[in-house]
Amino acid sequence: MGDAQVAAELMLDRPKTMPADATVAAVREQLASPKMQMVLLADGPRFRGAVTAIPAEAGAEEPALGTIAPDAPAAVAFERTVASRHRRVIVVDGGGNLLGLLCLDPTRTRFCQTPSRA
Repeated sequence: MGDAQVAAELMLDRPKTMPADATVAAVREQLASPKMQMVLLADGPRFRGAVTAIPAEAGAEEPALGTIAPDAPAAVAFERTVASRHRRVIVVDGGGNLLGLLCLDPTRTRFCQTPSRA
């Protein structure tokens, strides 16, 4: 590879994607292929996320990309976050813009503290 090349010259310019609201079952099916290492989730040309693994206990009809609206009730936010294998849920607005991240501490009993909330 020459030093003069840039990423745009090396990339796949039409990678396979799935809709951002793809279910666990649909993403799991794609990841079952030995050729598929990562599922890119997008709305048209807008990148929404990537999935490399699905927990075995994830329900087939659940969304593969765990997101929640910023106005979701705290009880719902806690329930969704505690159910996440990684204790994380992405907060997005109605336009799909990233607003933040819900995080539970390792005890799974309370949300992580940020400097702005501590």
